[in-house]
Amino acid sequence: MISSEVIRSLRHGTVPLEGTELIAVGIDKELNEIESQLDKVKVGSSDFKFIIGDYGSGKTFFASSVRKLAFDKNFVVSSVVISSETPLNKFEDVYKKIIENMRTPENKKVPALSIILEEWLLKMEEIICDVNDIDPIDDEEIFLSEMEKRIDMELTDLGKVSSNFANAIRTYYKAKTMGDSVTSQAVLAWLKGEKISLSLKKTMDVAVNLERSNAILFVKAINMLLKSAGYSGLVIILDEIETVRNYVKKSSRDEAYENLRYFIDGVDGNGFENCYFLYSGTTELMETERGFKSLEPLYQRIKVEKEEKFRNLRQPVIYLKEFNNTKLFEVSEKVRALHGKANGWNPGNKVTNEFIDKLITDKTVAFNKEIEISPRGYLRLF
Repeated sequence: MISSEVIRSLRHGTVPLEGTELIAVGIDKELNEIESQLDKVKVGSSDFKFIIGDYGSGKTFFASSVRKLAFDKNFVVSSVVISSETPLNKFEDVYKKIIENMRTPENKKVPALSIILEEWLLKMEEIICDVNDIDPIDDEEIFLSEMEKRIDMELTDLGKVSSNFANAIRTYYKAKTMGDSVTSQAVLAWLKGEKISLSLKKTMDVAVNLERSNAILFVKAINMLLKSAGYSGLVIILDEIETVRNYVKKSSRDEAYENLRYFIDGVDGNGFENCYFLYSGTTELMETERGFKSLEPLYQRIKVEKEEKFRNLRQPVIYLKEFNNTKLFEVSEKVRALHGKANGWNPGNKVTNEFIDKLITDKTVAFNKEIEISPRGYLRLF
């Protein structure tokens, strides 16, 4: 039950994987803008947005809400946290996380790569059976011949992006047909960015392993594959980009920011068709010298004046508004109702509006003025 999962996540101080729309407050306009972008990406464009806010402003919660939006529109979603283990300056490592964290609308908790491959093959089989009126069992020889032709045709465009990628997919189909699990698993490992032996690469007819120089091509290729499998495209969420500010070497920071600049330019030139990028980070990322300002070409592309009264949500950066007491009350009401639904009781009899008001005041007011509190900490307490 989703309501129970949401309550459990809030009790643990984490953002729910599902059900964020049940407790979302004050982000309707921002989500409407993202939805408008996704609708355009779905029909062939590409786009991005930076979500900027201080700690406790709800960036991770917002990203989770975007994830729900994307799933509803049949996108494959991959959420990646930039960290010391996944440094933005080493995009080959980011690619591995993108593949590892891909999820489909129907399988939100299971890695998606093998699912997408199987669905793609199933779609090819259905096309062959419907178009050619072939029974795969009674007309097995004809069916297999037509399947190879269809797969070759489907992989033509993908091969223009990466012939190695296309060859790997072709090998995967042949291995599955022959029951060769060793080779099929090797293909999956290679697609995930793992290094495989020279003999297996020869079997797959691929010349390279994942490297920094080809990682971006791999992203484009995997997106084309899942699009061919029937999905709307790929949504990549890169969270906690402010981690880049902590890189000791300026060269590492520049490389990380250069990767961002490359993706922004690629989106503007529609080089990532049916792909959407959502980035999130702190205000310091936008305003300090170790942030975006340290790479002028990037800063020029995304610099936006922080405007509270006349917010233009269509700009490349959305600044999230701080969580105030009014929002805390609104989300408390929603969590109270959700707790009642999850546990089969009426919490309003004991957790009254007056109680909520007093709790918020106790936790957010000191010396007669409002003080900042993390929504995550407050909701865990509540």
